[in-house]
Amino acid sequence: MNTSPAAWPVFAGIDFERGRLFETRDADEAQFLCGRVFSPHRLRLLAPGGSLHARMDHLAVGSLSLSRLTWQAPVSVDPGALEGYYLLCLPTRGEIEYWHGNQSYRATPGQLALVGGAQRFHFTAGQDYEQIVVRIEKAAVDAAWVALTGVLPRDEICFRSDVPTDSPTWPAIEPALALMAQAARGDLDLAALPHLHARLEEQLLTTLLLRQPHSQLLPRLSGADAASPTLRKAKAYMIERLEEPLTLTALAQGIGVPARTIQSAFNAAEGTGPMQWLRTRRLHAVRQALLSAGGDAPRVADTALRFGFWHLGEFARHYRHAFNETPSATLSRRR
Repeated sequence: MNTSPAAWPVFAGIDFERGRLFETRDADEAQFLCGRVFSPHRLRLLAPGGSLHARMDHLAVGSLSLSRLTWQAPVSVDPGALEGYYLLCLPTRGEIEYWHGNQSYRATPGQLALVGGAQRFHFTAGQDYEQIVVRIEKAAVDAAWVALTGVLPRDEICFRSDVPTDSPTWPAIEPALALMAQAARGDLDLAALPHLHARLEEQLLTTLLLRQPHSQLLPRLSGADAASPTLRKAKAYMIERLEEPLTLTALAQGIGVPARTIQSAFNAAEGTGPMQWLRTRRLHAVRQALLSAGGDAPRVADTALRFGFWHLGEFARHYRHAFNETPSATLSRRR
């Protein structure tokens, strides 16, 4: 099976079959094995006397996961409520109709849906339907909300199901899915993966919480009075962790200040966000490491990865912009 890059170019080139969980013509087996990854559910063939040819591939990407599945038969799937997770569903072939809470939504390739939040959920899929599914843990969504706002969600976070590709949400989600695809394709050095996984989850969750309509309302956060102590605490926390995977969510949790307050404090005082400020500090740390005397000369790539620059082309551009020279030129001047 292809990944249908025409529908979702971001997933082109992923070898899903290396994560093959099952391929079966037995409906009970498909129901059982698929339920071990997602939820126990009822699977029903809609064509009298029909048969299926179900396949499912599953790839873990940090705390998220990427699955591809098809039944190759008209089916009804009823898991009830998704209690502990959300699913971002991206059809690659055929057509599906979702019922999620009080919403219904028909999707074809190029359209996507977001379901979960303990709402009643079921769907019917056509004969040739295939989809790619991103699983997102509910606990991670709740933690991201606390980091953004400083308060626990009042109740279940229930998103609007449909995510139009012409809405503000999709252009913000797509870069996170591109990071996920890079990791799934194995494009990156293993040393880069902890940084990528942390950045990927935060980027996806923050985007959904800020851009996709849902049941919680953002409180008004000024943070003006706490700007100076917030800056001091945030900067100290980041400087102590230049070599560790660090996201805005983790920073907010680490210093006990809502992410939006931190963002506002940095924008007001520095004219930039906290993660951009951290990137500059890390660039200086790389430069210092390349220039430091003693021992064998470090490799530029190893040093960049050490400080969290997993995309080396992007790192080289930022480095040249910051210091008006290439990292290799800096290394050649090593004392």
